[in-house]
Amino acid sequence: MEKETALTHWLEGRNLPEGRSVEAFKQAVQHQLVKDFQWDAERVGEVRISLLQLLEDEINWGMERNPTGLFACFYRLDLGEAVIREVMDWNERPQAAAKLAELSLERAAQKVWLRWTFGAVDSATG
Repeated sequence: MEKETALTHWLEGRNLPEGRSVEAFKQAVQHQLVKDFQWDAERVGEVRISLLQLLEDEINWGMERNPTGLFACFYRLDLGEAVIREVMDWNERPQAAAKLAELSLERAAQKVWLRWTFGAVDSATG
């Protein structure tokens, strides 16, 4: 599922705060992933593959070459340890990487949506 499709699908049934666009949401999710995975923002902006594929490739690489660094990324993203363990226990590595990429994208989207939604409520009431 491409970044646009995955994030658009995630947004179904959710309302963005007034004045926030879907495009701005996608950019904020990308920024969240850049921060949590400690990527170079300029390079991420230039890649020609989907954000989901980039995540999957990064997770595959991390599983093989730098598991400690990969799990630090999951920790910063606040992807639950139990979820990670379940995915790893029940899937072969390529499938696990794909599922963890989807979960990472969803978690980044959730973080942005919550920050925007509750930030809007806080600023409206405060």
